Amino acid sequence: MNRLLILLFIFCFHHYLVAQQLTGKVLGENEKGIQENLPAANVYWQGTTVGTTTDLDGLFQLSIPDSLPARLIISSVGFESDTILVSSNLSKEITILLKGMVSLDVIEIEEKQSTTMNKIFTPINEEVISSKELLKAACCNLSESFSTNASVDVAFTDAVSGAKKIQMLGLDGIYTQVLSENMPLLRGLSAAYGLNYIPGTWVENILVTKGTGSVVNGYESISGQINLEFLKPQEQKKRFFINVYGNLNGRAEANFHVAKKLNKKWSTLLFTHASSNFMKQDMNKDGFLDMPLTQQYNVFNRWDFHNQKNFEAQFGIRGLYETRQGGQTNFNYNADYGKTNLYGIGIITKQLEYFSKTGFMFPSRPYKSVGIQTSGKIQQQQMYFGKRTYTGEQKNFYANVIYANIINNTNHKYKLGTSYLLDDYSESYNDSAFARTESVPGVFAEYTYTHPDNFSLVAGVRADYHNLYGLFYTPRLHLRYNVTKKTTLRLSAGRGFRTSNVFIENQSVFASSRKVIVQETFKPEIAWNYGVSVNQQFKLFGNEAFINVDFFRTDFENQIVVDLDQNTNQVVFYNLKGESYSHSLQTDFGFTPFKSFDVKLAYKWYDVKTTYNYELLDKPYVPKHRVMLNMAYATYMDIWKFDFTTNWFGQSRLPSTVLNPLEYQLPKKSRDYFLMQAQITKKFRKFDVYVGCENILNYTQSNPILSAADPNGQYFDASMIYAPIEGRIVYFGLRMEIK
Repeated sequence: MNRLLILLFIFCFHHYLVAQQLTGKVLGENEKGIQENLPAANVYWQGTTVGTTTDLDGLFQLSIPDSLPARLIISSVGFESDTILVSSNLSKEITILLKGMVSLDVIEIEEKQSTTMNKIFTPINEEVISSKELLKAACCNLSESFSTNASVDVAFTDAVSGAKKIQMLGLDGIYTQVLSENMPLLRGLSAAYGLNYIPGTWVENILVTKGTGSVVNGYESISGQINLEFLKPQEQKKRFFINVYGNLNGRAEANFHVAKKLNKKWSTLLFTHASSNFMKQDMNKDGFLDMPLTQQYNVFNRWDFHNQKNFEAQFGIRGLYETRQGGQTNFNYNADYGKTNLYGIGIITKQLEYFSKTGFMFPSRPYKSVGIQTSGKIQQQQMYFGKRTYTGEQKNFYANVIYANIINNTNHKYKLGTSYLLDDYSESYNDSAFARTESVPGVFAEYTYTHPDNFSLVAGVRADYHNLYGLFYTPRLHLRYNVTKKTTLRLSAGRGFRTSNVFIENQSVFASSRKVIVQETFKPEIAWNYGVSVNQQFKLFGNEAFINVDFFRTDFENQIVVDLDQNTNQVVFYNLKGESYSHSLQTDFGFTPFKSFDVKLAYKWYDVKTTYNYELLDKPYVPKHRVMLNMAYATYMDIWKFDFTTNWFGQSRLPSTVLNPLEYQLPKKSRDYFLMQAQITKKFRKFDVYVGCENILNYTQSNPILSAADPNGQYFDASMIYAPIEGRIVYFGLRMEIK
């Protein structure tokens, strides 16, 4: 109740006397007579410096001068300007149509933009990672897309499966809601390996939100949201795109895109991906493969329909098949599985999913719309780790209906909607079988207030009914205040709720001889997240620079505790009994010392603690201190591009191994270490060639597998990973576009 009162107080503390506002929409008519929303159009009062630009939907809002009549000028590159006389009897909501100019045969205008951008005019703390930023690394899949980004951390889960997990605000990725164009993507059975299922070349941009996000997208976000925007068929200027990649460690990948605009209304885009890791490597000579042998085939086809008036639709289908085989270097599944004491792992994943999005617009009321989102997925997973086996199947359906409108003017917007989530799980672990069905209908409301000068607010609440856990509420609030034109302050608070899938979300414990103990029936995980951030923009060396500082605290009401400290031969799961919280402080600094040379520097401090067996301890494998430095330089027209990134990771707590024999004990804390990577890209007329190196210093964790010589013994453990196990990786590739 106290938290709800705090939210209510923050919501009510700010009041403005709002000036009269002129709101409207700008449309552009091209040479074919087709009218479309016109973003980035200039709207200003003649003879003054008071003006604005239209948003992505062509909408604008502007203070009305004290004295009328006044002349409003509307202009945009490639369109004829227009002037409107605004008198006292004019409606406060107008629609303006700009006619297209006579087009030239060829005209190209290029402007250098930052490859990452913090949104300073939105109340929610958001960062956009563009496709150009993704090209700075090998970026073969989503797990490698964050290597030059400080907000999201990526770590290995164990030393045998090659699985990676993300971390935000010091918490595991299961507390971060990963979305595909605002629909749930990586959850349930895809939580363990789903990062490897999304090729980087498919992604147009990534929107990273810290803290609880919008209630429109669901109730599961606790530490943040990662929303992927995939390439759109109607926006593609290139018919074919090819990306091939290879490295000296035996990994090869290929991506092939085909775009086709069938007519004015229909367009389609086909994505294909194939990858393989075919070379056995054991750099530390412990008898285990450093990375498993893998094969993946991934196909995604999406369609877009626009009737140019009041209806649009998108839908698509994706299929995936992946195999992984690892373990001891001389293990062979056909010859050895179940027949010898050799240790091997095998994972087979099959996934089929679809999505659809439809939107209904109202041309006479451009701020009003109805959107319907649906998605469905079937995923099957079979795994064995030595003599441990797991099979799982998830059937998922999701639907979301969103109604958007305004109250009087576009300063006051609201969204109302209803959603439904269905998960049907069937799992078995060794000789035990588990099955459950989760059915969650819900309703939500979200209100957005925007003062045209310096303040905005997003307040939302959800009510969902879970068939297993009953009714629960999810309130969230985000505030933005522009202290000056260059200084932005944000505050946020909100609640998140999720159910746990302990076996698949903690599959790293399979890679050990620890006995799995489930002490009690699990309750849902519930947490509150609070955040504050300050963004300051300024000039340095005559160029734009910024400093961003944010602090977040996450408090768990309940959490599923994964206890590795009670006994070195056990992993114990139970509901939280005591405190569990996360403190996250991050400082980012970015500037341009000279033209085409960008520098980003970030520092992060984490204080993440959980009560383990009635003792409050640091969460394992979370470094308290991290530093990232990224430097990027490009020559004229991006003919040559150079990128270098270094990360320093401080010490982290390791689970207790004091009960093990001395030769199988680890220190209480990990070592600190550096990771460096670099890439050079050369642009030719029709294609790009790139070459790079990851883990330049060739740093790997020493002794990553306890008792590697006796994988069937009681002290075997390949899950205690805090650093890379694969050494230096030299890679090369080619990108080609055909327009």
